[in-house]
Amino acid sequence: MKDTEIELQHIFLEASAQRWQHLERFFFSYYCFREGFVGKNGKPDWQIARNEAPCSQGLLDRNTAIIEPLVPHKVIIGEIKKMQRNNLLTISSLAQCLDSLLKYAVISQQEQSQLKQAGLKDCMPATWYTSENKVATSRFIESNIGF
Repeated sequence: MKDTEIELQHIFLEASAQRWQHLERFFFSYYCFREGFVGKNGKPDWQIARNEAPCSQGLLDRNTAIIEPLVPHKVIIGEIKKMQRNNLLTISSLAQCLDSLLKYAVISQQEQSQLKQAGLKDCMPATWYTSENKVATSRFIESNIGF
């Protein structure tokens, strides 16, 4: 079993047991294994992710940058809760959800402030929730942060 599949199983088990507070701890590891951001020891590596993940156009220095989820973790957990509540939660549906929503970008501290000022630090724009096409970069577009 690959590391990505193990992390997916962790997330699935926690979601199935409705232990929502534990999901977030597996997200970054899942992302790193999926994207290949692992160190020589085979473990997820923040530095490699910060150096390799997509970055905003306004980023000048990756060394002082912040790794920010495109879709806030709380929102992703909400989507997983919705699947679980509607009896649609399977390994396959979870993987599809995570693969479409669980992405990270490297942004500056000033751009993170823009997200906060726009009220989008922990949520997506209101139209995102009712949209059929859930664009992961919506809150960045709304905050005028380009990629």
